[in-house]
Amino acid sequence: MASLTNITGKKLISYITSIGYEFERQNRGNHRIFVHETKKTLTIPVYKKKVVKIGLLGGILRDIGISKTEFLNSIN
Repeated sequence: MASLTNITGKKLISYITSIGYEFERQNRGNHRIFVHETKKTLTIPVYKKKVVKIGLLGGILRDIGISKTEFLNSIN
């Protein structure tokens, strides 16, 4: 099973758009804002060839309302 330590911002964005989030705007250079009709607004950092830090990813997954294992199963 893959770990949460190698998830890039682009991979995370492709997942959250597949579950219904829509791109709203890009804010402060590399931060993209995504909105959902019923869930919290998300800010995702997208840096060139860098991974999302594990604490931030855990917080985003908590805001979305899914577990880490469910996320890993759905992206693989």
